[in-house]
Amino acid sequence: MTVTEDEGTASRTRGASGLLSVAAGLAVYGLATYGFLAAAGRGLPAEEFTPLSVMWTVLNAAGIGLFVPFEQELSRRTAIARATGTANRAAAAHALRGAGVLLAAVAVAAAAFSRPIAQHLFAGRTSLVALLVAAMAGMAMSYVARGLLSGNGRFGRYGAQLAVDGVLRVAAAGTLAAVGVRGSALYALVLFLSPVVAVLLTTPAPRRLLTAGPVVPRAGATAALATLVAASALSQTLANAGPVIVQLLAGPGESTAAGLFTAALVIARVPLFAFAAVQAVLLPGLAGFVGTRDATGLRARGRLVAVWTGSLGAVGTVAVWLLGPWLVRLLFGPTFTTGRGVITAIAASGAAFMLAQVAAQVLLALGDERVVVLGWGVGLVALVATCAWQAPIDQRAAAALVVGAVVALLALGGVAVLRVRRWAGNVGSGLGSGPVVAHE
Repeated sequence: MTVTEDEGTASRTRGASGLLSVAAGLAVYGLATYGFLAAAGRGLPAEEFTPLSVMWTVLNAAGIGLFVPFEQELSRRTAIARATGTANRAAAAHALRGAGVLLAAVAVAAAAFSRPIAQHLFAGRTSLVALLVAAMAGMAMSYVARGLLSGNGRFGRYGAQLAVDGVLRVAAAGTLAAVGVRGSALYALVLFLSPVVAVLLTTPAPRRLLTAGPVVPRAGATAALATLVAASALSQTLANAGPVIVQLLAGPGESTAAGLFTAALVIARVPLFAFAAVQAVLLPGLAGFVGTRDATGLRARGRLVAVWTGSLGAVGTVAVWLLGPWLVRLLFGPTFTTGRGVITAIAASGAAFMLAQVAAQVLLALGDERVVVLGWGVGLVALVATCAWQAPIDQRAAAALVVGAVVALLALGGVAVLRVRRWAGNVGSGLGSGPVVAHE
């Protein structure tokens, strides 16, 4: 079938519109994260904000790490089904079952270890353990819905879901602070309710997202998805471990240290929100270059992404060094103070983490999921080992983030360079005549 110029123009227009919708939704959601934590930081006493901030950190590390792969896989499978005229119903059922089993395992583990988790992470508040699991359920629900929306090209609704979720969080937290709520449980409940309500308001009927038809065999799909979940969980743990480290290492007189560190982390990681746009625009084409055996295109795209990401990380680190301590006090209040060295180290760890993510995406495009798991695992081991350094706990946590991210970057980046060089050499020598499609 021949695509006319008008059809091509319309397709590009829809693509640009979809990208703007997602970008707008991400912007609202990102700002809402700051709004939610700022409202909680100003509305709660320090001893209540600290366990809430640790719960928020664990939710972002574990929840995102465990359930983002379901969005990615379901989006890809749905897009393939649309393009080939096959069904995505089985892929959706597979994703729902996998997310449900994973969530059930988390719930069982949380119930079994509720008291020690509450004691070590949430200052003895067992209600936050239950609310953490509930918030993970809401997160799982939203990621599965987003996978269906993006795979079907419903980017307007995708962006709307992010925006609605964010607005609800800020509005609810601001209301709780305004009426003088002084307990962390109701703020934690918002983290469950807002994504659920957003999904219900923005997701169309299932019959409009699911298609029936021939089922494409997916040999090894479960094992591949499990590997992606492991890689994602390890990477998010590495990125968000700081407040948990502080909470676990805090002494009797340092009960609010994790809350202060979370405030610094939120400011220092602003570049990661911009990096989400880089991921959305530049990284998806990597697998396409692999599929068409375009070694020149893969190398050029990899260099472009690395330069953009490195520049973003460098500029962000300098900006945090200049303005970070002031921004923390401005957003969270005068009682939230942080050392310039600590917040700059956190920003530098974010820059290294972003570059490690680029290397990981190149390896994933080449089908090296297990190497990605090992790379993030090595970084996490380095992070834990660094915690043995004797220093104030905020400095230990910041140093651990830097060392873990840099080690992961060296491991993943080094392997990615070697792997691309070998793959390009095979393409140049004509080894393998057919296209290579990663992750199939």
